[in-house]
Amino acid sequence: MAEETLLYRIPGAVWKLELPSATVTNLGSYAQRHSWSKESVGQLYSVNLQSDVVRVDAITRLQSTWSSHTRVQLDMTAVNKERADYFQKGLHCLGFWHTHPEPVPNPSAEDIAMAADHALAGREEFSGIVIIIVGTAPAPNGLGVWVHDGTKLWKALPEF
Repeated sequence: MAEETLLYRIPGAVWKLELPSATVTNLGSYAQRHSWSKESVGQLYSVNLQSDVVRVDAITRLQSTWSSHTRVQLDMTAVNKERADYFQKGLHCLGFWHTHPEPVPNPSAEDIAMAADHALAGREEFSGIVIIIVGTAPAPNGLGVWVHDGTKLWKALPEF
């Protein structure tokens, strides 16, 4: 069965986040399905941030400074360079994705702190940062989607 586009919305929000089927498949390909697999991390990009439906038009995989089965460390120089390169191509960074070695992922305290830091740092440019965590279960259960506004982490729920 082919995967379909997934839509996520924060309860009460007027906008939705669209994950096209190719994006869902691509994210799922990084799932940590083995005990020896390490966390992966990347960024999410969109062409249009002004629509009521913000589509993830591109995802990337970043090289980390190090990773283990349960943690990953970003190379912020690579993060910033990639953002500048993609901005030149007309794509805006929405946030990050990374993997967790659990079926239905939940953000760790470290994930929440990182999201808050990035949301606060980018407040002049955007109102929140999207965080997607890829678990080992198939989508949509294996995808966790959140938005951090610098103050609070909001869980986005799939719309069926």
